[in-house]
Amino acid sequence: MSDQFSIKVLRYDSRLNNDIPHYEEYSVDHYEGMRIWHAIDDVNLKHGANIASRLSCREFLCGICTIMANGKPTLACKAPVENGMVLEPLPYFPVTKDLVVDRDIAERRFQELRLWLNRDDDISKIEMKASQSEVLPAREMSQCLGCLACLAACPVIKEGWETFAGPMYQVHLAKSTFNPLDTAKRVAEAAQHGLFNCTQCGACTEVCSQGINIPEKAIRQLRTLFLREEEIPQAVKEVKENIKRKSNPFGKEEKWRWAEGLDLPRSGDTVFFAGCLSSFESGGTLKKAVALLRKLGIEVAYYAEDEPCCSSPLLNMGDENGFRESARDVALRFQKRRTKTVITGCAECYRVFTLDYPKYLAGMEMPEVKHISQVIAESRDKLGVISRKMPETRVTYHDPCRLGRDCGLYQAPRDVIGAVGGIELSEMAKAGAESFCCGAGGGVKLINNDLAVAIGQERIRQARDTGCSVLVSACPWCEHNLRDSVGGGDGFRIMDIVDLIAENI
Repeated sequence: MSDQFSIKVLRYDSRLNNDIPHYEEYSVDHYEGMRIWHAIDDVNLKHGANIASRLSCREFLCGICTIMANGKPTLACKAPVENGMVLEPLPYFPVTKDLVVDRDIAERRFQELRLWLNRDDDISKIEMKASQSEVLPAREMSQCLGCLACLAACPVIKEGWETFAGPMYQVHLAKSTFNPLDTAKRVAEAAQHGLFNCTQCGACTEVCSQGINIPEKAIRQLRTLFLREEEIPQAVKEVKENIKRKSNPFGKEEKWRWAEGLDLPRSGDTVFFAGCLSSFESGGTLKKAVALLRKLGIEVAYYAEDEPCCSSPLLNMGDENGFRESARDVALRFQKRRTKTVITGCAECYRVFTLDYPKYLAGMEMPEVKHISQVIAESRDKLGVISRKMPETRVTYHDPCRLGRDCGLYQAPRDVIGAVGGIELSEMAKAGAESFCCGAGGGVKLINNDLAVAIGQERIRQARDTGCSVLVSACPWCEHNLRDSVGGGDGFRIMDIVDLIAENI
């Protein structure tokens, strides 16, 4: 016996002058294994609804059936239907009718970028040979279905096509770049179409039905090739030079000043890695973090003026060789001081230590690395009963892309928030794996601050929609950019998760 499910569909017919977008709800006879397209067919047959949608292969191969399901782009032929599911057309494209959008914009962009094999000689006279190793990177990019899901999920595309061609097109540019038979200057084209405006947030990979790691396999590799083959952008030059000379991407002095008066040892089993941005912009939060760790019975050392940059900006911008050299220096410092555990409050540092160092420094020993939210969550009982002292009773939480989608760290920060009695967590519509980027990642905050703030303003709007007046995060880059994006006048607060605990102890 089947269950009764309901689905809600956004209806609209652009051919009708008086029609306006509106939702209609339908009942569906649900059965095990039912996909979204089955539900649409069932509604059309049962209710005569005549819902317009695209469908072709029904085998996850053509990518033509992509729609928004509960706010997430997905293939209608692949995703299971859920009770109460809301179905909408893809954003950023003109709606023809109901769930069908006009894809002409996408096709025109494909033509403009000449995303087919290009050569500057007579291709008929060339012996078409390439080794397996040569074509492997291009083959991975060739898995793209052109389903448009990544475009719908991209926070940069939301700010306009002129800002960034979009993940799908960068994938195709990467495919052509990696193809040894293509002689066009694809890397330069990628840069002209916003290569360095990608935040590398991973929202594209999260919705990619083929599982293509677009930030790492396309964006990062294109940036690496660009730095090798083309003139390096001035902003990238400055960041590289600052890290080399001053051990931070800003070129500032006395990164250690925040720790004055804390009497922290310079070496020990457990080291607190402050990170560059926090050291200059969030010294008060760092002091609270050290005090909180002491309450938990954890004494930490701090490298002070010897603390290096984790060098994630180098990797984000495509300087793989510079990153590898710098990362090796950091790892050797850990080894020299016999550091066993590193605690950091920076999501960028956490990600690069746990994911990228092992990849680029294969065989080098690294200490255990923990984000401070993990440490607090694991030992929160030692803090005793924490009752709300702040005036607000509800907060919302922003998942940093580096902690969440990159490292899968979702629960620990929520456990920390849940430890404060009298505080309710109200989730944003886009949370967890579907979190919307703050705008600061991928080096964008360093080289295109206006774009970073514009993306951050959209995230602030989503936070305000919860009705909360406090947004908590667990990354200084997110906190800093969201604070730049919030505006003023209504008391809306951005705070680090450490500040939340410190304010209520």
